[in-house]
Amino acid sequence: MKGRIVSAKIAIAIERVLDAVLLVALVVMVASITYQVFGRYVLNHSPSWTEEVARFLMAWITMLGSAAVIRSEGHIAVTVVAESLPPRFREAVRWLRDVIIITTAGALAWYGYGFALIGARRASPALEISMYWPFLAIPVGAAMIALLLVLHRIGQLRGEDT
Repeated sequence: MKGRIVSAKIAIAIERVLDAVLLVALVVMVASITYQVFGRYVLNHSPSWTEEVARFLMAWITMLGSAAVIRSEGHIAVTVVAESLPPRFREAVRWLRDVIIITTAGALAWYGYGFALIGARRASPALEISMYWPFLAIPVGAAMIALLLVLHRIGQLRGEDT
């Protein structure tokens, strides 16, 4: 019985780490935007780095946030057709959906990493960091989406409470 809940424990641990990372990223993004508004309207000088930090963090939050809600099926979905099917066909549609998601996430991870490598050749204008780091959000987020979806499906097949 102890080995049966491995996928659920791994998924929960990954989600907790994602939640913590997302919280920190969101707080930093809000602080950056707040400082930019303060600088623009109070100091009459808008810092150039704040907008860039917010944009880069938004990419990371979007990709990692998409992964964080996979197990809870928190993505927006139109389920009218699937829910009207008999249970056996409904499950087949869910499996097809998951195959499409994993395939898309795999393509995003593969091509996104190539994109990040190309971005490594140039630096961001304000922060002067390699564009590899903001572009890396795409393959990392896509890989997390695929991983958490696979762990969720394994857990369902084993009858784990995922």
